Amino acid sequence: MSSKRWIKIWFIIVITIPIVGIFNYFIDPYGLNSSQNKFYLSLTNVSKPNILKLKINLKADYYLIGSSRLMRVNPTVIENYLLDKKVFNIGISAATFDENLMLAKQVISNNSNFIFGFDAFTLNKNRLNNIDLLNRQKKYKEALTSKTIISEYFSLDFLITSIEDLHKRISGEKLDQFFTSENNKEVRTSIDGVEKFLKNIGKDGVENFNNFEIVAESDIIQLAKTASKDDIFIIYPKHYYHYVVNQKYQNIEDKYFRAIKLLVNNTNAKVWSFYQINEITRNEKNFDENGWHFKPKIANMIFNRIYGDDKTTISPKNFGILLTKDNVQKNLSRISNKVKSYQ
Repeated sequence: MSSKRWIKIWFIIVITIPIVGIFNYFIDPYGLNSSQNKFYLSLTNVSKPNILKLKINLKADYYLIGSSRLMRVNPTVIENYLLDKKVFNIGISAATFDENLMLAKQVISNNSNFIFGFDAFTLNKNRLNNIDLLNRQKKYKEALTSKTIISEYFSLDFLITSIEDLHKRISGEKLDQFFTSENNKEVRTSIDGVEKFLKNIGKDGVENFNNFEIVAESDIIQLAKTASKDDIFIIYPKHYYHYVVNQKYQNIEDKYFRAIKLLVNNTNAKVWSFYQINEITRNEKNFDENGWHFKPKIANMIFNRIYGDDKTTISPKNFGILLTKDNVQKNLSRISNKVKSYQ
């Protein structure tokens, strides 16, 4: 290759790369600079390793840690309650306990706080043997330990997302279109459908409830003690058919409740439970198909329950309970007995 051609290529690279970085910085689809006037889906979508790294290194005040349920949680809703606090979503679809623990440790080491989704399926230690999940966890770990930061602004996937963001704005798409679509979906939920769904959820190689065994108690205690009084753990709601199935198979309910008690009894953080049978969890219109994910409107109610006061709360009074060392056993026993009455 001639030197003249090398000079042309070098010139193109020198000019193009800064333009890409500046373009991504100012379009800011992920809300890294500001979450205002952003597409909700871009704020809540599953974090790729390089974007997750950026969010961690930018040191927000709070981080949402959990599974794909967080795609229905708009960080700006929480920011509105916390006023001047910055909130990032770093959820991972089908997250494992090890991945979430890794993120929690990283957040705490940055002197930030977390809002941690304590889901039953993430606690299944047998998922940790899945080669695909192990490889994914390795990628996230490599991203978090990498020394590069600025270069992430020049990545191709960031550029594609920025271009898509610009196209949606030009096309007139509403910022909340994804959430509106989710809230308006009409679904049918049946106990048979939930059972079949849970048995088949491993079709991609990730069997969330296969051979269900809770991770080591020492790991749960480690997570519990990692948290401070300003951190929050949430047991997010599902359609109550899931609670019936949890009680019916593999003693999932007993194992999960044992983990919840360990968490509550060993942490200074607040632990909020929405694992209940009430007007919210009995209504299939509040969840997607098979009752697996709550709809965005329920996410708003969850955080209104957590952060709102008696004058502003719109959530039903029986939706969500703050678990403490004094009430956790009584509360879980009451829920278990209520689930039995729905068998």
